[in-house]
Amino acid sequence: MTPHTAPSSPLGIVAGAGALPRILAKACRDQGRGYFILGLAGFVDRAALGEDPAAVIRIGQAGRGFALMLAAGVREIVMAGHIRRPTWRTLWPDWRTAKFYARLGWRALGDNALLEAVIGEIEREGFRVIGAHEVCPDLLAPEGHIGGPSPDAVMVRQIAVGIRSALDLGQRDIGQAVIVAGDAVIDREDARGTDALLARASASGRAKGGVLVKMKKPQQDRRVDLPTIGARTVRNTAAAGLGGIAIEAGHCLVIDRAEVAAAAAAAGILVTGVTAARAEGGRATTAIKPRVYLIACEPSGDQLGAMLIKAMHAETGGNIEIIGIGGEAMTAVGFKTLFDPSELALLGIFEVLPKAALVLRRVRETMADIDAQHPDILITIDSWGFTGRIHERLSKAGSPIKRLRYVAPQVWAWRPGRAKQLARWIEHLLALFPFEPPFFEKYGLATSWVGHPVLESGAGKGDGAGFRRRHGIGADEKVLIVLPGSRMSEVTHLDPVFGETVQVLASRIPNLRVVVPTVPGVAAWVNARAENWPGRPVIVTAPGERFDAFAAGDAALAASGTVTLELAMAGVPHVIAYRVNALSAMAFRLLRRTRFVNLINILLDRACVHERLQGECRADILAKDVERLLTDETVRATMRADFAEALDKLRPPGGLPSTAAARAILSVMKS
Repeated sequence: MTPHTAPSSPLGIVAGAGALPRILAKACRDQGRGYFILGLAGFVDRAALGEDPAAVIRIGQAGRGFALMLAAGVREIVMAGHIRRPTWRTLWPDWRTAKFYARLGWRALGDNALLEAVIGEIEREGFRVIGAHEVCPDLLAPEGHIGGPSPDAVMVRQIAVGIRSALDLGQRDIGQAVIVAGDAVIDREDARGTDALLARASASGRAKGGVLVKMKKPQQDRRVDLPTIGARTVRNTAAAGLGGIAIEAGHCLVIDRAEVAAAAAAAGILVTGVTAARAEGGRATTAIKPRVYLIACEPSGDQLGAMLIKAMHAETGGNIEIIGIGGEAMTAVGFKTLFDPSELALLGIFEVLPKAALVLRRVRETMADIDAQHPDILITIDSWGFTGRIHERLSKAGSPIKRLRYVAPQVWAWRPGRAKQLARWIEHLLALFPFEPPFFEKYGLATSWVGHPVLESGAGKGDGAGFRRRHGIGADEKVLIVLPGSRMSEVTHLDPVFGETVQVLASRIPNLRVVVPTVPGVAAWVNARAENWPGRPVIVTAPGERFDAFAAGDAALAASGTVTLELAMAGVPHVIAYRVNALSAMAFRLLRRTRFVNLINILLDRACVHERLQGECRADILAKDVERLLTDETVRATMRADFAEALDKLRPPGGLPSTAAARAILSVMKS
């Protein structure tokens, strides 16, 4: 190797895993320079270093490490070798490291920022940090052929695509390497490193004939963490079915170039050094698409997710990939779901318990899929009993995936402790109501109000006359919309009392017609029971008919929830009712923090819509409420005026709610 002019002081080598510390020690011996190896416990390969290292410390023992280096007369330090994600045991700080952690705070939220902070701390102690290539210049990859066969035209194009994408990935401080197959990037490196990237490629079988491209992050300090390959990288690349490796000339390290060349020849794969200028020679040079993992399990969340998908495609010009779990509305806009989420649309505390095994199995499946897809961001909308566990596991694992929640839990209504829980497990929250951000920001959770998507749902644009005509409903007939819920746990509690209420009303209002809009997850149950109600029920299952039914309605009886805002948009006077099991009801009463449960009432801070809960959820009370809405025009007009006032409070400035949400999400992804 080309000699480095040796200073009089010994070189300090902070040694992680791999062969680089051994190579640097040999270079020092060849140059007649002293050295002091400080091994990092759990990472350094003691067997490969022979009688070295001189000492071994935990990562958290910076104070002891500095003292040892100073005692050895070290003035220059090189950081060499891999460090996998450390454990809390190895990170546990001595007093000197604790002061560093305190100064670090939230400034080091990326690899580069953290490394800059570490270098600054070392230099604060009077040391000079140098790069491994300053000790061994021959470690740097040359431009051009290093080993294996020459590239063909297909591989030249793949390398061009990979260079652009790897530079884009590095600019976002995510990783240094991508895999290109065909003319598309199929995977990219994350915090787990190149070995994990190649392992995924091998397992997926999608990388055959592709190329691995590694480039230095554009903003990266060349003294630390330069992209590195060795013979093991070559063997792993071949095992994944790839045909070549391209690394950035002058900015990547090749550990034992002769061994790498021999491994490349044996495996029959190309190893070459390239520059960023090579990207111009490729035909397809589009940077890697951001990848979003979106989860919505309930019908209302599914509708919201569908609007968000369309808005994000509109905001990015389609340059985004959205995957995950969703229902019919999301699949209708081209989304592919991992599984049908309707089984996870759970309700109260004690309704979740019988399905705990199912929830945990789906959590494991989802975590495995996220691990395979490694998206840039996770966005969840509903079903916190399920999605909260996903956020928790990613958070505790230290995952680099950003975590965002769309739709805030109603901590202002009950269980305020969940705000603190969210602040631990997610990084940003999108709130639908303007009064929600203060409830979360006091716990340090960044929260954006984006408005309520009901404003763009089309709920107020139904064709009532067409609906009546299609279903043989006369202009003089009174139409009652009955909505017993979208979750099985809701329907089983409310369906019997709603049926009794319809019986009472039919005896009092001779020209009553009943319309029951339902959703796929509960349609069979609702159909089997509602078809025997009086009032010649019309069961509506087609999503396109739902808002036409609302437009045809004179009044509604509904389960409490988002549907009350849809009915308000359609101008349908209504009563809400709710009933859960006794234990869930007791828990809610103990934890409840608002006067109202209905969203219209909460927005107005006064009673507009009757709320009939638990003991008041009785057929005689509900029938009296609904009859008044069907017959008293003054009450109906007053309620419609209240609806308009409440809905105006949900309108965000400067655009549609889904657009505001998409822009907030894209901003978080870029931050």
